[in-house]
Amino acid sequence: MPATAARSPICTRGLVTVEVDPRGLLPLSGSNPIGAAIAAAMSHEKPSLRPQVRGATLAIADTNRGGQAKVSCGTRVWQRTVVVYILDRAMLPAQSASQRVYFVGRFTSGYRVWQVVH
Repeated sequence: MPATAARSPICTRGLVTVEVDPRGLLPLSGSNPIGAAIAAAMSHEKPSLRPQVRGATLAIADTNRGGQAKVSCGTRVWQRTVVVYILDRAMLPAQSASQRVYFVGRFTSGYRVWQVVH
């Protein structure tokens, strides 16, 4: 767990480790919230890992990980989250070590990763 990570009081009764408390999430806005979410997720990646975005979608439409945000943190957080999938190509062929999943949302400071899911 990164030194800046904390526990979220609203996510699974404080048992979920987060980068930023999702209680501060604002509604997704702008002409391209997915693009802004991808940029935020990529800022978490080390260039030496040769990250490649594999996909990004609104949590409400994501059938793989989107529901996790709803179950853990509630409907409001779920509706305000983008799920971003990144492959760290330098870590291949190790499948689990090379895959990253981020929950990203909009805060007053802009789009930020609020949880590293995998």
